[in-house]
This record gives sequence, structure tokens and C-alpha cells, in this order.
Amino acid sequence: MEKPNDDGTWSEEEVQALLALNLDLRGEYIADCQNGLNRWNKILADSGIAAIDFKFSMPHPGFNREVGVYSEHHVTPDGTIVDEQTWEASRSRWLPTSEDLTFVRSLMHPVYERGKIASWVAPPINGINGKPFDYEYVYVP
Repeated sequence: MEKPNDDGTWSEEEVQALLALNLDLRGEYIADCQNGLNRWNKILADSGIAAIDFKFSMPHPGFNREVGVYSEHHVTPDGTIVDEQTWEASRSRWLPTSEDLTFVRSLMHPVYERGKIASWVAPPINGINGKPFDYEYVYVP
């Protein structure tokens, strides 16, 4: 297992079998997410958007972790271990700010009317099992 050191470096540590299984499953999940990002990056490249040097990427597994071996360290998205002052100075570049969260909440207005959908959710092409989107799946008398 990759473990951060207090001097800002990384080292390998042998772990128990159950933890190793958990790490393996996490690695498989990360690989699956990376496959999705690869598809998105291909779409960008095929659309000519990649020409502006933009590419989606996965953060380091230790980025912004508050549990486990990474919790005692400040790890940047690229895997660099930094001090708390450096982390706090760059935090708003990596994570949503309170202003960002307020803006997102302002967009999210619930919709309860049958056949309508909230503006922040992409409408489905059709309903379940090919039924129309506004099909009444459950009838409550």
C-alpha cells in the first residue's frame, strides 16, 4: 500500500489481507472511473476541444481524504504532500467554494408535477420498459 510520510515523500507498506482486498477493490473502482474519463477525453478530442489542452483527470487517491492513512496529510490532486498553509491557499482551486455550492443550490428547484422534470436534470428519452416518460407507474386512488 502507498503511504504518505511526514517528510512529504511516499513509501510502500505491507498490509493485512482484508485491507489489501479493500485496496484492490478500490483500485478496480478507480480504474473503472478512469475508463469513463478516457471516453470523455476521447469525445473532447474528437470534437476538437482537446486542442485547447484540456483533459479530464483523476485526482490522487489521497486527495482531500479525511479517513485512513491519508487523513493526517494534505495531498494535492497530483499526489504532492504539502503543508496545511499551502493546502488552504490552494483549496479553492481544487474544491467547490461556499459560493459555488450556493450557486448550485440556487439552480435546484424541485418539480412535483407529473410529466415535468427539474431543469437541472436531463430528461430521459423514454420511461421504464419503453413506456412514455409521463406513464403512471403507480396508481394511488
